[in-house]
Amino acid sequence: MRTFAWAAGAFIVGTLPSPYVIAKVARRNDVIAEMRRPDSAGDAHFLLGKQVSKAAGVVAIIADMLKGFFPALAARITDQPASTLAWVGVAAVAGHSFAPFLRAIGGRGLTTAAGVSLVIVPKAMIATGVIALVGTIARAGGLATGVGFALLAVFAAVFGYAAPLVWMAAGVFALIAIRRLEGVGDDRRGGVPVAKAVVGRVLWDLPNGRHS
Repeated sequence: MRTFAWAAGAFIVGTLPSPYVIAKVARRNDVIAEMRRPDSAGDAHFLLGKQVSKAAGVVAIIADMLKGFFPALAARITDQPASTLAWVGVAAVAGHSFAPFLRAIGGRGLTTAAGVSLVIVPKAMIATGVIALVGTIARAGGLATGVGFALLAVFAAVFGYAAPLVWMAAGVFALIAIRRLEGVGDDRRGGVPVAKAVVGRVLWDLPNGRHS
């Protein structure tokens, strides 16, 4: 029962739509409409940074990271068992990506996953973050984040984290992959082979099987 309560709380915190709130405060309904489009040209943070201000984009990124960081930190400092920590991490990312409201602008979960992982599997997240940073500098951010989070569970195992936390890392990547895969149907209707569509979405997070 205690684990359920922690997970439910983390899920609720994860549902807070930071980019939407910031765009609403800025009175940019056009940006909100862009966020809702299935074929939007970028995630909500980058849309804010491009169309509102760089500061707005940065604030949204930090806010979404904190949605994972604070529930995980609260569970950690109250000495919750590894199984509870694992459920808190997965629930926070699930709340971010699959909120029952404002579903159209649910995020991929990367930022909230980073916040969770920095508390629960910090060494593994640092390794994943290095891959993401190098890829971003090389202008391959989508691929780098995909590969980095795909390896998060591997890093967690290598660094000796408890089994539930390794499974949490795997679950977090699974949620990210599910969100990225949502456009595969559109790709298939456009004539893209299923394997190319899946790889393009999961690793590069790009439509139509594009890899760049």
